[in-house]
Amino acid sequence: MRARVIGEADVLRLVDLLRQDRQVIAPFCGRGRDSYFDVVTDVNRDRIRLHVPNPLYPPKRYVLPHIERLMRMRRSAAGLWNFQPDYAETPLALFGVRSCDVAGVRHLDRFYLGREYVDAYYERRRRNLFVVNMVCTDPEVDIDDNCFCVCADTGPAARDAFDLQLMDLGGGEYLAVAGTAAGEDLFSAPFFRPATAAHVERRRAILTEVRGRFRSTTSWFAATVRYISRGDVLDKTWEEIGNRCLECGACTFVCPACTCFTVSDRRTGKEEYERVRMWDSCALKGFTRMAGGFNPRRAVHDRRNRRFFRKLAHYFIQRELSMACVGCGRCAAVCHGDVGMPSVVEMIRRATAIAAPPLDESSTVPSAKVTA
Repeated sequence: MRARVIGEADVLRLVDLLRQDRQVIAPFCGRGRDSYFDVVTDVNRDRIRLHVPNPLYPPKRYVLPHIERLMRMRRSAAGLWNFQPDYAETPLALFGVRSCDVAGVRHLDRFYLGREYVDAYYERRRRNLFVVNMVCTDPEVDIDDNCFCVCADTGPAARDAFDLQLMDLGGGEYLAVAGTAAGEDLFSAPFFRPATAAHVERRRAILTEVRGRFRSTTSWFAATVRYISRGDVLDKTWEEIGNRCLECGACTFVCPACTCFTVSDRRTGKEEYERVRMWDSCALKGFTRMAGGFNPRRAVHDRRNRRFFRKLAHYFIQRELSMACVGCGRCAAVCHGDVGMPSVVEMIRRATAIAAPPLDESSTVPSAKVTA
């Protein structure tokens, strides 16, 4: 991948360059630590912030909208039905997206595009999407106690799925790395300068320092994948997790990697209807309810079981080549029952360790000696 250097004062010029042929979405700050993604306009462009607390509402909604019309259906006077698909093909740029959210988009790609069936609606939005990744380097703003992208191997710097990556090197300089040919084409702009070996070394040093800033609460992440995949998690552990769940669905609605949706037809006129796709959540009681009314996962702990099995079991990781968890920590931030991913990993670790059978005294493995 080729690299260039851009001055801090020229970042907005990069935004304006992208705005010439596409709509740009960028992060902004509200009051306190509130932050959000919004469309860049002539009025708000000066308020774009690259170092912001991670917005709770993920930018995945720009490639997989919360509510999306799929088609319109109209019946003519002759009684014939006309079906008209409603595709969105507006060129879009996500600017300043965190590495965890880039990994979320990559996971959506594998789910909606990487298997035997391709989602035509998602494909069109993704084809017209340009992603500018922003590396998390400010420990006071970019990183909080809920972040665990290091454990999920998604950050603090994305390794793929971006067109252009920006990293704050300090001293008013940003290192720009092209991830695709489309990103490399931007380097023809006059405000990009060649990167030197010193810039690359500075990048390595910053990443080494930043990785040490993350908490180790999910250091047993890989072990939890093993426990869930082998079926080692006890039923009482799932029940304890389920008893904490308030069934609000917040964890799934803020997750960059959740893919579940429902489809509904609704009337819009006398002989007109539309079909819409909406995000759905495994936390909601009606999620697994069948047409006849039977619900195989009526108990909340069964649905919590399914959620974490879906995200961490080896079967799904092998099928989609990535975990459906990107380490953003949003589930931990919004969960009132404290059953976000970090807490669940810790609960499973503790319960599985307690339930593990004791070592056989006749084992040939020598016991450790404890000395004062």
